[in-house]
Amino acid sequence: MLGQFTLAVGKRIGFSSGRTRGRVWGRRRGITDDQQGGAAIEFGLIAPLFILMIVGIAEVGTTLFVGTLMEGAIRDASRYGITGQDGASREQIIRDIIEERTIGLVDIDVAVINTQIYESFDAIGSQEPYTDNSPANGSYDVGEAFVDVNMNGSWDADQGRDGVGEPGEIVLYTINYSLPMMTGYIANKFGNGGFVGLTASIAVINEPFIDDPSVQ
Repeated sequence: MLGQFTLAVGKRIGFSSGRTRGRVWGRRRGITDDQQGGAAIEFGLIAPLFILMIVGIAEVGTTLFVGTLMEGAIRDASRYGITGQDGASREQIIRDIIEERTIGLVDIDVAVINTQIYESFDAIGSQEPYTDNSPANGSYDVGEAFVDVNMNGSWDADQGRDGVGEPGEIVLYTINYSLPMMTGYIANKFGNGGFVGLTASIAVINEPFIDDPSVQ
């Protein structure tokens, strides 16, 4: 009798324990299989990188676009400049052409526009010749003799002289502009103080125009 009672109790306890373990295991499986909120977590991890990539593409695209506009603008300005039209006002008209062609993306008041005259294409970017003897160190020192090519009374590392040139002269047109970047993060990482330096230039030779409009 006692043995039968013990066996019955054991069966009940064993059955009950198995059922409890099954419920606990089922709950654990339910927690681990729950995928709710997973997409939000993945988006939170990926979104910053994705947004940074999009902004970076926009920054690069804008920079390339403005650079292309500057190249086209300086080319169109030089095409006008070589004709010698409106002699005294050529400089202002050249600036107006550049401002128009860059469609407001280049602040013409901030941009640096230079026109320099050279004796030949080979002379572009060359320094004025000098005698290196006081001391002979491979660079110009005050007091050394030099050829004042641009006739400004001092030695220059670039022998070009300012101006839009006379008939048949070679002129280098250059525009330098610091383009402000759109986002502070990328500007701090890749920009120079929040700006990207852009330069466009072209060298042309003036047509044999009549410099004096009164002469026909």
